[in-house]
Parts: sequence; C-alpha cells; structure tokens
Amino acid sequence: MRDHPLLGICEYCNMQFSCGLMPVEAAREDIQERFNVHKCKPVDSSQNALRIVRESKEGK
Repeated sequence: MRDHPLLGICEYCNMQFSCGLMPVEAAREDIQERFNVHKCKPVDSSQNALRIVRESKEGK
C-alpha cells in the first residue's frame, strides 16, 4: 500500500499534479486527466533558478 500520493509534473511549466486516490490506477487516470486540460504557462528562467536554489537548500 502506498502512503505517498502519486505526482505528475509538467516538464515545460513545472506545474505539479498529485493525487492520493486508491487504487493507484485511479490516481494515475486522475492526474493524466488534469494534466491534459491544464493551461501550460512556462516559468521564466529567473523563477526556475530560484526554485532550483530553494529545493537544493531544502534537501540539505
């Protein structure tokens, strides 16, 4: 049994789609449906750099 939700990420705009539904296949379908209808807004490079720095500091 999973105790963490599934996570999908748009590699273009970094939008995250998560779901904790069970069974896992239902969660995958839910994430895929939301991904398919999302309006992609790319992150500018300064925001992306800030996110990378923040994530690296959180990992320490």
